[in-house]
Amino acid sequence: MNGLMIRRNTLLKRKNWLPGFSLIEIMIVIALISIIIGFIAYSVVGRMSRGQVSLARSQAYNIASTFDTYRVEFGKYPSQAEGFQPLITPPSGEPLLERIPKDPWGEEYIYVYPGVHNKNKPDIVSKGPDRAENTEDDVGNWPAGE
Repeated sequence: MNGLMIRRNTLLKRKNWLPGFSLIEIMIVIALISIIIGFIAYSVVGRMSRGQVSLARSQAYNIASTFDTYRVEFGKYPSQAEGFQPLITPPSGEPLLERIPKDPWGEEYIYVYPGVHNKNKPDIVSKGPDRAENTEDDVGNWPAGE
């Protein structure tokens, strides 16, 4: 009879439980959600990095085009020592640029004349994501992979 009472009390206690999730089930769901968020974040960061490289290359080509305009107007490219300054304050006429844009990583572009990648023309160089000059990830007004 004593065994029957214990079993009856156990059944009564279970009947009073509210339906829900156990702690382990909640932890598993949180872990799965964290893994999914990690994959999404990794993907977004990768795309953002490629977008920054593309923006830097586009800006470098635009700046190089402005140097071409300068050459047409004044007969020569500025020397490397002059750098970007003649675009902002040309010898005569209106400025070709109000200011030199910074690359997507907040660094200044580098003017190299004559260019290493563009013979007889200037190279406009961004230091790239590592922000270090003359490394493999430098970006500029030349085709990717050069």
